[in-house]
Amino acid sequence: MAQNSNENGNNGELISGLNKQIEALRSQVRSAALEMEVLRAQMEDLKKEASRAVDMERFVIPDDAHMTEINETVSLIEKAILKERKSRKGGRSREEGDAATPQKIDERITLIVLKLRRKNCTVREIAAHTGLGVGTVHNIIKRYGNDPQMQNLVTGGTQMELTDYLLIRPADND
Repeated sequence: MAQNSNENGNNGELISGLNKQIEALRSQVRSAALEMEVLRAQMEDLKKEASRAVDMERFVIPDDAHMTEINETVSLIEKAILKERKSRKGGRSREEGDAATPQKIDERITLIVLKLRRKNCTVREIAAHTGLGVGTVHNIIKRYGNDPQMQNLVTGGTQMELTDYLLIRPADND
């Protein structure tokens, strides 16, 4: 009988040891699960960062001849917008038929949109004169508007264009 209780004691110790090992394994699994969640989150962040980098790489920087054409187009559209603003004189008359057919968004259109926005044209004005939808213009501005490399292209390498400065003349106090 002493031998039977000795075996029960050994079995109890064996079971207790196995339970401790099981608990240690459970703890390792919980820890590994948390690490996996952290790694998944990091992987998602890297995916987003990589897709932004790839999108920027896809944007082909135009050569000097194309930049000249873009600048001329921006100038013409800006003049048309200013003329339209003056002709409205506070009234809101919109002509929907003036918009051109939708076009493919390429680097030329993107730069035109950003340059016009830089010249304080509204999203609706840009959309009307480029033939793009308001949402498309908004998305271009949202996507590329704050990118430093794009700002360098938009401003032609200068921080601000001369027309962007406000000239304020102090009032003469007599």
